Amino acid sequence: RISDWLHNPYNLMLIGILIFAFVIRLYFFSMTKTQPVWWDEADYLNMARYYSSSIPYHFIPVRPILFSMIMGFIMKFSNSEVLLRFLILILSVASVIGVYYLGKEVINKKVGLISSLLMSVLWVNLFFTFRILVDIPSLTFFTFSAFFFYKYFKKRSNKDLYIGAVIIAIGTLIRLSTASFLFAVVIYILITERLNFLKKKEYWIAAIIFLLILSPYLIWGYQMFGGFVITQAGAHNAPEGSIFQAGFKNLKSYISLSPTYLSWPLLIIFILALLSMYKLFIGFDRLHKGEDMKLKKDLYLLLIFLIPLIITSISLDYIENRYVLILFPAIFIISGNYILRLYNIIKKNSKSFAIIFLIFLLAWIVFFQLQDSRDLIQNKESSYLPIKEAGLWLKENTEYSDVIATKSRPQIKYYSEREVIGFPKTKEEFERSLASNPNIKIYMV
Repeated sequence: RISDWLHNPYNLMLIGILIFAFVIRLYFFSMTKTQPVWWDEADYLNMARYYSSSIPYHFIPVRPILFSMIMGFIMKFSNSEVLLRFLILILSVASVIGVYYLGKEVINKKVGLISSLLMSVLWVNLFFTFRILVDIPSLTFFTFSAFFFYKYFKKRSNKDLYIGAVIIAIGTLIRLSTASFLFAVVIYILITERLNFLKKKEYWIAAIIFLLILSPYLIWGYQMFGGFVITQAGAHNAPEGSIFQAGFKNLKSYISLSPTYLSWPLLIIFILALLSMYKLFIGFDRLHKGEDMKLKKDLYLLLIFLIPLIITSISLDYIENRYVLILFPAIFIISGNYILRLYNIIKKNSKSFAIIFLIFLLAWIVFFQLQDSRDLIQNKESSYLPIKEAGLWLKENTEYSDVIATKSRPQIKYYSEREVIGFPKTKEEFERSLASNPNIKIYMV
């Protein structure tokens, strides 16, 4: 069976893409395996250290605990960050596999291969592969849950639905915004099945599976923070004032950044692909009748792109590149399908020219994505190095009971393994802190 699988040219091409994805990640991994950690990275690492060695740390609702617990388990055997970084590298390669299977299931194997190649070189994916954050794990679980849910909608195997529920629940425990996929799924079901879905027990079982997996975290959150942890997390970074005003501002910013994410050739293709979905609107009444599977495919892809984008935009008062990572599986599959259409149109006149067009276009995209990745990773590789050096110096030159006043609280806590306090707002507050706590011995600027 393995021999038969390897004789399939599509499978060989997938292996080639995965080897390519792994090799370029290994190259950047060798460059970044000891790079300093950023604020959020240090937060997750401090949480992990709490689970590995019980060093006290102040948890906040906005950070789910599952991935830190996994890292804490690894840190019991090795204090080095290398294993943790390599785990994220593996999950990054897994995201490439997930995009292939999602593209294959929704469209076909050729689209799966094109979209997985694009995911393998996406600079946002590559850059955050080398940061100890939850965004790459979230992307991987988002993509595989999208694959299993669509597989269920296509073949109606309850097993696929339940596996999808398990995967999205785990992804939510890693990063809460992973659950934005569920809003897209609910809208898809409402459009295609209307209220008939309420009569299907498999949906209720999938919902119970999701809630059962989340329940230990919800109970822990209630005990830790005295309330519903998910709403508290949402309030932590919620925009001030109107969420619609903030959402429009953020949405406009993400759209303006789209050329930097995709490069112009791919962005033009994606826009043309979106425009080609116009039949979704003129044939909307046919969706719930199941008369047009192509419309259902387009609807599914459009929803798993659009709904997470809207939720991300209205949930925060600011934008970050890593927050839109979960949009790219749909973006690449929609674009990959249109690239294949262009290839087939050109192929009718000249197969050789069609092949040259496909190779040139993909090589162009790959080159510029890798160039952007290299430049950004190299430029940011030494960022926060002085803070790392200061933290390590403080670890060697202070007593364990000493307290450090610093603005870089998570990083200094992580590197020095000492108690830290932030800068008070006023001189008087700081003087009161000094008077009440004689262990504050270091003031770091």
